[in-house]
Amino acid sequence: MPPVTITLDVREDIRGGREPFPRIMEAVGRLRDGEQLRILAPFEPRPLIGVLAAQGFTANISPLDGGDFEIIFSTPPAVASDEEPLL
Repeated sequence: MPPVTITLDVREDIRGGREPFPRIMEAVGRLRDGEQLRILAPFEPRPLIGVLAAQGFTANISPLDGGDFEIIFSTPPAVASDEEPLL
């Protein structure tokens, strides 16, 4: 089954001079295990990618027509606590 993807379009926020970081972090905080966050932005948000990478997210970045970007943030599947880690 494909993961559930939550989309957050921040292009108008940025073009309107509004900082989207609080909205993005709120959406990240609401993600459930196995869900992904899809961000639509007018540029590649390198600082955001770094912040979320530090929290265990990976980013898949795709340019869109018109110069915008789609960034899909996902985390590895949760490991059950009773499983032994692989070496």
